[in-house]
Amino acid sequence: MRAGSTPTTVHYALLAAVRPTNPAGSRALRATIAVLTTLAVVLMPCTGAAVAARAEPRVTLRASFTPYRLGRRTTIEFSFQVHSTAGAAPSPVTDIDLHLPAGLGVASSELGLANCDASALLALGPEGCPPNAQIGFGSAIVSVPAESAPVEEEGSITVVVGRADSEPLEILFLAEGRSPVSAQLVFPGHLLTANAPFGDRLDTTIPLIPTWPGGPDVSVTRMSATIGPLGLTYYRHVRDKIVAYSPRGIALPRHCPRGGFPFRADISFLDGAQAGATHVVPCPR
Repeated sequence: MRAGSTPTTVHYALLAAVRPTNPAGSRALRATIAVLTTLAVVLMPCTGAAVAARAEPRVTLRASFTPYRLGRRTTIEFSFQVHSTAGAAPSPVTDIDLHLPAGLGVASSELGLANCDASALLALGPEGCPPNAQIGFGSAIVSVPAESAPVEEEGSITVVVGRADSEPLEILFLAEGRSPVSAQLVFPGHLLTANAPFGDRLDTTIPLIPTWPGGPDVSVTRMSATIGPLGLTYYRHVRDKIVAYSPRGIALPRHCPRGGFPFRADISFLDGAQAGATHVVPCPR
């Protein structure tokens, strides 16, 4: 992965995925706005009750390696879920700090040989970035507050390396929702150094996602993603030809640490609550 030496600040915004130049898309967008306006009228009276019913959140974390062979290249797979015991949507997640096991060397891997600007990613989607900038993919589920029970929406996630002049290394998560709201959002993250027994940590800021003007923000309740070559195709020039290939992944250490490879997620919420979870990948037999 490439990184420069000067810090950078990028502004992020929520954009409709439907292009204004597409008449059919514009009609669909207007229909979506009409539906959201109706929902606002129906759900607004119950918003206060939903917020009041929130309890302290609980988080679970899962992680794995694919393939899992010591001393070989691999893909990291991780997921977290936020549980609310009150039966209502939890407070919106504002930050996810994922700690990775020591010895993986994510920043020194052969992933992310190109870079992507957040504005291009947000405006054009994955097609706005070079294929060699992508380092993973995944999915996320958000919860929209409602009177009887929260309404959930699933979206896809694309993980790319950010601008070359970012230090520490910038990693961007593009979340794309399709139904009932068609929208794109970029989650900016940075790869930082973690204290033992961890090596790196991926600290990602989650922008607030409003349901409608003046309404409550949606809550990210589940997210899963990969960092590695699984499912990726890179391209390189070989004798004036462009050749597709599978990039090499993250190198697993030759020896498993005693007790296995530890992961940890620390999650912050808009209401000030915090929750953490750990997961250990056992040593292979």
